[in-house]
Amino acid sequence: METTVDYSEEDVQGDRTAGLRLYDRCEIALRGPGAFVDAAVRYLWPQARPVCVHAGLPLVRLVPGRIPPSLTRDAAPRPITLYASTDGRVPDYNEGVEYRGVPGLDRLVVNPHTGSRILVSGSEVHVVNTDTEAGARDTLRVVKQLVTTEFEAAGAVTIHASAFAVSGGAVAVAGPPGAGKTSTVLAAVAQGALMIANDKVYASTDAHGTRIRGWTDPIRVVDAPGAPKRSVTLAAYFAEDLGRLAVDPLPLRTVVAVDVGTGPVSVRCEELDPAAGLASLHREVLPPRVRWLGTEPPAARRPPLPSADRFLRLTYGYRDAARAMEMLLRRLDA
Repeated sequence: METTVDYSEEDVQGDRTAGLRLYDRCEIALRGPGAFVDAAVRYLWPQARPVCVHAGLPLVRLVPGRIPPSLTRDAAPRPITLYASTDGRVPDYNEGVEYRGVPGLDRLVVNPHTGSRILVSGSEVHVVNTDTEAGARDTLRVVKQLVTTEFEAAGAVTIHASAFAVSGGAVAVAGPPGAGKTSTVLAAVAQGALMIANDKVYASTDAHGTRIRGWTDPIRVVDAPGAPKRSVTLAAYFAEDLGRLAVDPLPLRTVVAVDVGTGPVSVRCEELDPAAGLASLHREVLPPRVRWLGTEPPAARRPPLPSADRFLRLTYGYRDAARAMEMLLRRLDA
């Protein structure tokens, strides 16, 4: 059912709709300017599969435009949290404002930092913004919200870690921002490993252990020590070659705590005390997503924390990545 709210739409002539199945669990119809839909599909690769668009699909739509100011005139605002960040890495998206009692809507949420108006009506979410680029970012954030809460409803947790696959098992690379997680995974991929994730993984744990799969965040590439990072989508970095990624869930075999230095550093790969390694892994478990859309399924209660069979510590200098990976991969085969 289309929302009854009227917009001042600046450009809807090129609108397109794509049906997507994400991670084999979450189906949506994504609608907006054609260039946005194309870019979003590339952003969500390889975890997005095309599906037929039908009336029963939840709709996430980007609308370049504005809502009439009168829409919120009689609605009471209240501050809400849009994303619970424990380290402040997303300061532009933590706080929002929610309006209830808006005619024709279940709720209207404003991101004051980007200017987006997020209109929720039943299973439809419309992101309205005169700044198409800012609106596109918030539309993708809505998609992430839906995917992550689907995982959490099934008892999974999100881990702040990069990951690669060797010999049918997953290796999670953990460490604080700037420790070299992405550099380590890309160096492993250059040695023949398969990419799982650049920054976050979804982990499901039961009596048989933990299985993980990766989110599709762009890779933040550093071309040289001290150079600024640039973002490259997985689709662009791997030229949409599925043979270089591990898309399906894999058992988590090893956790590697990494520390990459910018100067000369002795290459070391050593066993890490399992208790310390497990504690470091659990520190990277992110808090459950705040449910602010109203369309998300409830979270599973107290999901099991992830576990692994082995824990290592890897230390090396930026220029010694290839040698460090040779050492690490030999250690993993041992």
